[in-house]
Amino acid sequence: MRAILTATVLLLAVLAHAGPPARPRPLPAPAPAIPVVTSCWLEPRWFYTLRDGAVDYCKQHLRYYKGKPDCLAFTDEICWAYNPDTGEWFQLRNNGDQRVVICPDGPEPPTCPRLR
Repeated sequence: MRAILTATVLLLAVLAHAGPPARPRPLPAPAPAIPVVTSCWLEPRWFYTLRDGAVDYCKQHLRYYKGKPDCLAFTDEICWAYNPDTGEWFQLRNNGDQRVVICPDGPEPPTCPRLR
């Protein structure tokens, strides 16, 4: 009987010394899903003028030189992507390449925007 009493007192002392029970760790937040890219294509970048509408090239300098290699044409890569978390589709746009073209005899294009 004395052994049971001693064991009980010892167990209560250990539990009292241990302190409050530890709180469970919070679960980490789930990582956002990576968009799934489905299809891509190249598209010319359009530049708009009030007088002549849209053209797919722009001039590098303020003065327009017809027949000289002073114009730029740009292409952009456009892709459809799907977000599995939200279930929505959206477009991704990436700057493609730029190439120097000979300025045509057609309408005078706008000056190219500053690209940084």
